[in-house]
Amino acid sequence: MSTIKRPKHAPHTRSFVCLISGGLAALSLLAAVPQQAQAVELSLWTNLTTAAQATVIQKQANACAAQQPGVTIKFETVPFESMYTRLITAMRRGDPPNLMNTLEGPVAFMQAKGGLVPVTDTVQALGRDDFITSYLQAVSKDGEVWGLPDWALHQEVWYRKDLFAQAGLAIPQSWDQLLAAATALTKPAEGGKPAQYGFAVPMGRALVAPQTFFQFFYAAGGTIMDPKTGEYAFGDEKALAVKTLTFMLELYKAASPPASVEWSWTEYRTAFVKGLVAMTNEWGAVVQMAVEQNPQILDQIGVFPFPGPVAGQPPAASLSGGYYYLVGKSTPEKVAASKTLLKCLYDPSRVGERAASRPIFAIPATKSGYASKEYADNPMVKRFKPELDIIFNQVMQHWYRYGMEGGLNPLAGQIEATTFIGDAIQNAALGKITPEAAVAQMDDQLRFQAEILSH
Repeated sequence: MSTIKRPKHAPHTRSFVCLISGGLAALSLLAAVPQQAQAVELSLWTNLTTAAQATVIQKQANACAAQQPGVTIKFETVPFESMYTRLITAMRRGDPPNLMNTLEGPVAFMQAKGGLVPVTDTVQALGRDDFITSYLQAVSKDGEVWGLPDWALHQEVWYRKDLFAQAGLAIPQSWDQLLAAATALTKPAEGGKPAQYGFAVPMGRALVAPQTFFQFFYAAGGTIMDPKTGEYAFGDEKALAVKTLTFMLELYKAASPPASVEWSWTEYRTAFVKGLVAMTNEWGAVVQMAVEQNPQILDQIGVFPFPGPVAGQPPAASLSGGYYYLVGKSTPEKVAASKTLLKCLYDPSRVGERAASRPIFAIPATKSGYASKEYADNPMVKRFKPELDIIFNQVMQHWYRYGMEGGLNPLAGQIEATTFIGDAIQNAALGKITPEAAVAQMDDQLRFQAEILSH
C-alpha cells in the first residue's frame, strides 16, 4: 500500500489560506461600516445685514448643508461698503467665498477678476424657464450664467390713491401727464399744514442721483451699452439723455421739494410716508416704513410703472436689479458641494421664505417662488397682492442695471462707487451748468470707464 506524502510546505500553505480568509472577512466587515465623510467647510457671505433676512439665509444654508455628510457652513454678513475691499483681499489670497449672496455689480466684479465659476448647469437643473429672463440676462456673459437670481430689487412709482381720487386724477401714461398730475398735487403750506409736493425727485450724489436719472432714461428707451452688441451706446444717445435730464429737472422744479437735490433714500421715503409728497420712484421699502411710522396710509398706497415719454407707448424698461447667489472658484469638491447646496436653497418654499423675510421690498425672481405658499401667505404680501402683480408682470420683466444692458459688465460697480453722474446732475439742477453740459460730462466719464474696463 502506497503512502501519500504531504508536501513539506503544507502547514505554511494552510496558515497562508487562513490568513487570506481572515483578511477578506475583515475587509468585508470594514466595508459594512459607514466611512467618515470628508469634512468640507463652505464659506457663505451675504450683503444683507438686516437681521430678518440674514437669519433666514443662515438657517436655510445650515439645513441644506446638513443634507450633505461632512459639509458645514461658515456664514458671514459683509456690509456692502466693505465688500469690495474684503473681496479683493480674499481673491489675492486665492480664497474667494465659496458662496456669495449679493447684487449684480459684485457679480460682474468677481467674474472679471476670475473669481467665479459659471452656474449655467445649476440653472438648467433647476429649470431655466422658472427664472424671470431679465434676471438671467443681467448676469450672463460669454454664453454662461454667473449668478442664480434670488429676489428682485424693483423701482416703480408709489403714489397716494386717496390724493389722486380727491384731485380727480388718472394714472399718468406719459411724461406730460405725469408732470400735470404732479403739479396738480403740489400745494403750498396753509393753515398750519405743511406744503405738499407732487413728486419727489431725489438727487443725492452717491447712488441716488444715477438711480433717479436712469429710471427716466430707461423708460424713454435709452441705454449705456447696446443690449444686442454690448458696445458702448450712450454717446450716440446724448440727445435723448438731454431730453430726459431736461424733463427730470422740470419735474423737480415744478413738484419736488427744493431740498430733494440732496436727498438720499431715507429722506424721500420719509417724505412719502409722512404725506409730504404724493408720488415717488421707490423700491418698496416705503411699505415697511409706513407700518412703523404712519400705518393709516397703508390702504392708500398704490403703484404704477414709471411711464414712457409718449402716451400709448409703454415704458421701454425700468431701472431695477436683484440679489444673486454666486459660486466662488475653489476646489472641485467645494464647487460641487456649493452647487448641491444651491439646488436645495432653490426649493420654491425656501425662495419664498427668503423674500417674505422682507416682503414687498423683496419679490422672488422665480415664478415658483412668487407662487409659493411661503411668499403668497405672508400677510403683507396678501395685502399688497394687486400692487405686487403689477410689479411682477409689468416692471420686473423689462429692466436694466446701468452698464449691464448687454449682459454682465463691471461698469455698474464703477458707477455705484463714484459720484460723477450725481455731480453732473446736481450741478445742472442748481443751474451751474446746462443739461447739455451735464450729459457731456457723463458721456466723457462713462466712455472713459467703459474703455478702461474693456482692457
